[in-house]
Amino acid sequence: MQILKLVLQTILILSISSCGSISEQLRVPTVILKDSKIHSPSDWSKPDLWLVTDWTLQELSTAADAEFLDDLEKDVILHLNMARTDPARYAHDFIEPRMEYFSGTVYREPGELTLVTQEGVQAVEECVSDMEDTELMNPLFPSEGISMAALDHALDLSLTGETGHIGSDQSEFSARIERYGQWFTSIGEVISYGPTTGREIVIGLLIDDGVSDRGHRTNVLNPNFRLVGIAIEEHPAYGNVCVIEFAKDYTCSER
Repeated sequence: MQILKLVLQTILILSISSCGSISEQLRVPTVILKDSKIHSPSDWSKPDLWLVTDWTLQELSTAADAEFLDDLEKDVILHLNMARTDPARYAHDFIEPRMEYFSGTVYREPGELTLVTQEGVQAVEECVSDMEDTELMNPLFPSEGISMAALDHALDLSLTGETGHIGSDQSEFSARIERYGQWFTSIGEVISYGPTTGREIVIGLLIDDGVSDRGHRTNVLNPNFRLVGIAIEEHPAYGNVCVIEFAKDYTCSER
């Protein structure tokens, strides 16, 4: 049997989270979510693991008619809504099956890039358990103003090649959101670097590998949030960057 040669490619994937309230802005330090990826053998068969057809897609696709978002950004919102409206089912359908593809800290799904994690299957198990105990919550609805704030930061990170919540103009996410309107009660921001599908972006934030307080999961599953803004741009170091903003209430400024 001919030995397959693996082509190695290191891609650092970061996911950064912070949340805010009307009286306080909280920060979670920049952390490594996942360490590296290796190309899997191209002749592996890829199972159809991730079917979404049994979900109420019309109800959950709140961004379907949002002309200010592209298809990938809409897909992220779809998966956010699936995870929020039925956390236990989402964990069962999309996160729990990942356990069988771990060998130590290495995640190797057939037909996909191999991922080296920090915690291995333990973080996945913990995520599933947590989501099974999470109450159902409302779906998120896209906001053009909040998405413009996300786009400002995504473009900035794309241009500079930097990471993190602070813009090159030293702006924080609260200030960027306030450029386009007024927020009330609470806001949050998470940033993902690397994943190229809505499913993987959301699952990475939910599993929160290597993040001790699971701050990204907390933001994604925060029942107080009702609105979401999102922007995905190319990133010179990590392939792409996805900036997601959350808010409970928000009023867009007149333009």
